[in-house]
Amino acid sequence: MPADDTPTTAMAGPVASGGGDAGTTGGAAAVVQAVTEALARGDLLAVMAHVTRDVEWAVCAADRAAAPWFGVYRGRRELPAMFEALSTVQFDDFTLRRLVSDGDLVFTWLHVAFTAPGGRAVDTEEVQIWELEGAQVRRVHTLLDTAAVAAAFA
Repeated sequence: MPADDTPTTAMAGPVASGGGDAGTTGGAAAVVQAVTEALARGDLLAVMAHVTRDVEWAVCAADRAAAPWFGVYRGRRELPAMFEALSTVQFDDFTLRRLVSDGDLVFTWLHVAFTAPGGRAVDTEEVQIWELEGAQVRRVHTLLDTAAVAAAFA
């Protein structure tokens, strides 16, 4: 999505793409961009349409109890629990800064800002590593500043 085309979403403020390689407009990159946009809208059904039955979605953290959504979600049946956990915060920004793909492997760099239920704000960068199987997401690993997020829930 061009940086000047920034729709407002339910989960976030502006959702924008900071660009990416010219060759990332189709295939795996297009699937990941569609899922990222669905995440920003809080559109679970659209996300579910793009994942394999045995999807693995991990929010990587040493202390999985530090935030409600830290953990590993396996299979389509577990993804709604991640969305429910994410709904505990008020997202202020969810901006796709860069998307880079190599075959069925895609990397996204996001700016994420939110306010936790206790009123503490988090403003951080996040990287997601996506593995696709055909035109569906098979695995996502999210890497973020877990200490900053944990502090917001302390």
